[in-house]
Amino acid sequence: MTNTKSNYYRSSRPARPQPPAKKRRKWLPVVVYLFLLVFAGYFSYKTLGWPPHLGQSKASAAKVVIAKPTLNTAQATAMAAQINSVISQHPDMDIGVSMRDLDNDQSYHYGVSSPFIAASISKVLTATLFLHQVEQGQQSLNEDVDGNSASYELQQLIEISDNTAWSNLNDLLTHNALATYAQSIGLQNYDPDQNTLTVDDISMLLDKLYKNELLKPADTQMLMNYMHDANYDGYIVASVPSNVKVYHKVGFLDDRVNDAAIIDNGKHPYVLVIFTKMDDGSDYDNTEGHQVFADITTATTGVFL
Repeated sequence: MTNTKSNYYRSSRPARPQPPAKKRRKWLPVVVYLFLLVFAGYFSYKTLGWPPHLGQSKASAAKVVIAKPTLNTAQATAMAAQINSVISQHPDMDIGVSMRDLDNDQSYHYGVSSPFIAASISKVLTATLFLHQVEQGQQSLNEDVDGNSASYELQQLIEISDNTAWSNLNDLLTHNALATYAQSIGLQNYDPDQNTLTVDDISMLLDKLYKNELLKPADTQMLMNYMHDANYDGYIVASVPSNVKVYHKVGFLDDRVNDAAIIDNGKHPYVLVIFTKMDDGSDYDNTEGHQVFADITTATTGVFL
């Protein structure tokens, strides 16, 4: 007997069509080639930094160091010769000069190294300590100081060199606090009772101030703005080109004139501090003094600017 069911599935279902012969995939080598090309490019970029014009990774870019301007040996030697010549031409004056290259931390010193009575120059230290204590929450710019706000007294202290404001703020801070703070920031020769400092002390103070090492940037800028507008600009400031910013503080007594400045042309900033006094205690010769400041300042601007 015929197996109809078996025959049915054999006879009624059409024969299964055979799959067509596989064609060669011509696109596969292209895909493989492109993959290898992309991989090679990525490897070169990560390991070799290629191609150069695409830049570098953030990590490698951070390592790029831009050379900052500095005085070469010939410039430093010429400047030293000029300044020492000025000092030798004025034997009736005690003259101390200190400079700091704010880009390279190089320092230069000429003349007297011992402490001078600083006069109003040390008002910058008083202002710096007061702002430091404001940042520490120990003082406030809005507090009352002899009937005025502390911020007003601070501005008067620097811009017009107000001695009453100086006395008020020093009393508020105390001489002990001033001495302790000066020591803590590296000023080794400051005596608040005698108001004595070396030119190198003041040079260091302005260096640290400029670099925001003493105060927050906003407070640094406020103090430097006051110094930019400070009076008595006939000494260092008078011999700096008018398009260059100068932040300074002058101090004078009957027998002396001192000036300390940050000079910044936007390319090669530096600190210049000049202390001068008549060595016999006589009244200060302003004509001679102005010439000393002009000659020394010009010797520095000639190489820094």
